[in-house]
Amino acid sequence: TYGKGEIVKNYVNIEPRINIAWILNDQSSLKTSYTRNTQNLHLVSNSTSSMPTDIWISSSNNVKPEISDQLSLGYFLNFSKDKYQFSSEIYYRWMQNQIDLKNGADINANDKIEGELLFGVGRAYGLELLLKKKTGKITGWIGYTYSTSERRIDGVNNDKWYPAKQDIKHDVSVVGIYELNKKWSVSASWVYNTGNAVTFPSGKYIINGNVQYYYTERNGYRMPDYHRLDIGATRSLKKTKQFESSLNFSVYNAYGHKNPFSIDFQQDENDPSKTVAVKTYLFTYVPSITYN
Repeated sequence: TYGKGEIVKNYVNIEPRINIAWILNDQSSLKTSYTRNTQNLHLVSNSTSSMPTDIWISSSNNVKPEISDQLSLGYFLNFSKDKYQFSSEIYYRWMQNQIDLKNGADINANDKIEGELLFGVGRAYGLELLLKKKTGKITGWIGYTYSTSERRIDGVNNDKWYPAKQDIKHDVSVVGIYELNKKWSVSASWVYNTGNAVTFPSGKYIINGNVQYYYTERNGYRMPDYHRLDIGATRSLKKTKQFESSLNFSVYNAYGHKNPFSIDFQQDENDPSKTVAVKTYLFTYVPSITYN
């Protein structure tokens, strides 16, 4: 217990940042950087996606601030009279004081949540590519990222490296904007990414007539890949020196792909010896009208 106004615990962490650019010529450059970030709020979750039941806890006597150190190196190029931009960047990040839950942890209404936590280290690395068209009737960009995010926590996965929940191997985005005339423009964007790493049951057994699932390695499975297409049309309205306005018509997830929000497992009603996976999705296509 602590008295009123008494400081429980102090953590002092500096966050140095260094950026260096080497101009090769009028069109290209190399850039490198080092960055340290500190995080004092920590997400505790045992679900496959963000839920209202997720818990945020602050640093304490037992929970230290999470610290990451990142190095990056990039090559940047402008060409065709600055009509196009290309960039490529690699990075590596070391992470300290990473947090995860014990196997079978109970976080619902648990006022002793710190007793369910385990601690360790993390690492992340990847490659980012971007090609962008800046001028002309058609503008847009194509981006691709390959990344890996892993943790090593004492007491999880036999103390070996395993994918973090945020581990997404491939991420692709394609965006195009076409200016029909001074009043109308149309746009489309397509995104794709590998499904998040999740922990699914590998088997099951029955105790006193109740089914209990058997889990092996942490985050050893993947959610289905995510992808969608968004389309839109924008009509420019009145424009003066002080004000301008526009009307936008758009459709989110235009081809109505049923991206999974979560996947749960339950017994088959027709054959209790079988287990079925049930996918929950929130919506398919969503039309909207926006006035700006």
